[in-house]
Amino acid sequence: MIYHLVTTQAWERFLREDRDIYRPPSLKTEGFIHCSTRAQLLDTAQRHFEGEEQLVVLGIVEKRIKPLLKWEPGREGQVFPHIYGGLPVSAIETTDLLSRNAAGEWEF
Repeated sequence: MIYHLVTTQAWERFLREDRDIYRPPSLKTEGFIHCSTRAQLLDTAQRHFEGEEQLVVLGIVEKRIKPLLKWEPGREGQVFPHIYGGLPVSAIETTDLLSRNAAGEWEF
């Protein structure tokens, strides 16, 4: 399983649109959808979602997007999963919430 973080507002807007394919802004601007492994998730939230108090964590089944998935080098020598194309809703197996605790740290 790989994970994609999205703001609660953006996810709610997507759900209201009732579409089968999720296309965040990064797909248009960078050509892919940023994802993380479970081990990378909290650091990704900390680095890229300053000012947010809650995020939706999309749990994506890798085998359902295999033709679109590439593992590429990222920060600090880590390899990150990137999805090159729209994310089919059928590939999303779980949605969880990630929230900041009283100390301002992200937790499930």
